[in-house]
Amino acid sequence: MRYEWHLNGGRHELQLVPVSGTGGTPYLFGHGAQRAPVEIQDFHMSSTPVTQALWSHVMGSNPAARPDVRCPAENVSWEQITGPNGFIERINAGEIRSAMGVPPGLRFRLPSETEWEYAARGGPRWTDDFRFSGSNDVDAVAWYGLKWSGGALKWRFLKTGLGRLISTVRRRETRTHDVATKAPNQLGLYDMSGNVWEWCDDTCTDEVSAEPPPADGTPYRGAGDNRRLRGGCHTNWDIHCTVWWRYGIVQDAHDGCIGFRVALA
Repeated sequence: MRYEWHLNGGRHELQLVPVSGTGGTPYLFGHGAQRAPVEIQDFHMSSTPVTQALWSHVMGSNPAARPDVRCPAENVSWEQITGPNGFIERINAGEIRSAMGVPPGLRFRLPSETEWEYAARGGPRWTDDFRFSGSNDVDAVAWYGLKWSGGALKWRFLKTGLGRLISTVRRRETRTHDVATKAPNQLGLYDMSGNVWEWCDDTCTDEVSAEPPPADGTPYRGAGDNRRLRGGCHTNWDIHCTVWWRYGIVQDAHDGCIGFRVALA
């Protein structure tokens, strides 16, 4: 499913990728001893994070901290996406649904955290068990800051000092990049690891909350003002870009590291 439009003389595209559900054989959400079985229904996921071009096309403005229409939309809060007159409401009410031939029973929304992780792991190919979305090689699939190497990193910090370490991060040119310029995962999804953090629909109670997600793939709706972020970003260590890393922040937060992608279900 595709939708094309033009902005400032350039052609842009929203592509939706089908993600087959678990079909009665749950996938294991999470990492290590904390993994839990989750059932997922069929859905579609946008092949890239929502771009600044798409945000501008739907919303009529571009709030990005680093404007570049082919980069991910960023500096947008969970509330700006899901609230009244927000992105989700507008894209569901606008021309995109009809132009793509979206059936009446389906709507655009943020993915649940379990849907997001299932898609990042390759959907039905989740047993490939890649560390990052589509590969064990972070450089193949992600824009990120530095590699986390445990004891080696600690020794390097002690030898060189914080200043040298910060300089190294800066030399990595930590900024957002055009979407789909790294390799996709097994489903054809780009930038699920790195580039920008991605909002999910779920509530979370702290940064790396231990609460289990719903086993049916729906969003966690517990009490709390924080919302779930997944995927890591261009300034983070590679470990934050793994398919299992969980993070959360208040729902009105927005900066140049936070974006999102849409699901259709």
